[in-house]
Amino acid sequence: MPNLDYRKVEIDPARCGGQPVVMGTRIRIATILTCYRQGLGIEEIVQQYPGLRPADVHDALAYAYDHLDEIEVALAGDDEGAVKTRLAGGSP
Repeated sequence: MPNLDYRKVEIDPARCGGQPVVMGTRIRIATILTCYRQGLGIEEIVQQYPGLRPADVHDALAYAYDHLDEIEVALAGDDEGAVKTRLAGGSP
């Protein structure tokens, strides 16, 4: 399998808890994958996040599917955080 270069993805420990994001943004790869799984197309995701270009979304999805275990852990953490917030009486 070739070594892929995800030029539009960066991981910075100081940004978004070290989760992978689209380069130059705080838009997490997990967020883009969630939008895609909810049925949004590439153009709809770009409309939802105007700072993105279609190439950013394609690269993010390629990264997500090549690192699915890592992304699933991030999504599970999001779900757990939302439940804890709700149980503590805060808004999700």
